[in-house]
Amino acid sequence: MKQYILASFISRKGGGNKAAVVLDDIGLSEKDMKDIARINNFSETAFIDMKKSVHPDFTIRYFTPSEEVDICGHAALASFYILDKLGYLKGDEAFHLTKAGRLKVIRKEDIFLIEMKEPEIAGYAEIDDIEKITSLKKDDIIPDMNGKISIVSTGLKDAIIEVTNLMVLKNMKIKKDEMIAFCNSKNIVGAHIVSRETLEEDSDFSCRNFAPAYGIDEESATGTSNASLVYYIKNLAKNKIIKNQFKIEQGYFMDSPSNIYVFNDEKEPNRLYVGGKAQIIEIQQLDD
Repeated sequence: MKQYILASFISRKGGGNKAAVVLDDIGLSEKDMKDIARINNFSETAFIDMKKSVHPDFTIRYFTPSEEVDICGHAALASFYILDKLGYLKGDEAFHLTKAGRLKVIRKEDIFLIEMKEPEIAGYAEIDDIEKITSLKKDDIIPDMNGKISIVSTGLKDAIIEVTNLMVLKNMKIKKDEMIAFCNSKNIVGAHIVSRETLEEDSDFSCRNFAPAYGIDEESATGTSNASLVYYIKNLAKNKIIKNQFKIEQGYFMDSPSNIYVFNDEKEPNRLYVGGKAQIIEIQQLDD
């Protein structure tokens, strides 16, 4: 049984977010999957059930070092990159069967676009809450159109927190214990902090993502949270942006510069795809 280590959402400078992809041809138990994910200690490990998977449908489960999650953008991207390289994909469309549903995957040249779960508003938080769990002050935060912090899900629930500028984004810190307690109380994964001021001219946003309640202090590239961000910007933000393609930079303050592309289906506004490039870092043989 092989395990592939990849970097997803790489930029022209490299970077990306590491994920492990296990081609499970023996029928691992849930405990086995959790043990492998914990040992890997990447933000996510994907397990492709090769016994149940036949093109165009691939059954995939996603695990953080501590929890199973419904879906993961960067691990899904890594999974379909490997499936393509090994010749399992036939044509430019496939589906992954996840706990978030049957979701489409589209290949466009060297980029894979991963459909996210239909967006939903999962709740709200107050600006005072964010001051308690981060170093951000009230004047640093741009609330949503209702004066609150929106919690959005496209498979995983994140608080979307817009800040005033790039320096605020770069210098902010989380209060780890307080954030874990807050996320648990709201039943959310973490916080996605975003600035409209960017490092690269062609980027729409610069972001940082924190999910310590799931064992991830900070993550260099995330799929679901950036899909949630695009839904937020188009529907909930104080100053909305109406277009269908976005480039998002993340991980630039972690020395892992990553580019995430989010595409909105013009005919179906709530259908969002997260895309990017991936590369193989290492291939490992796991003990059967």
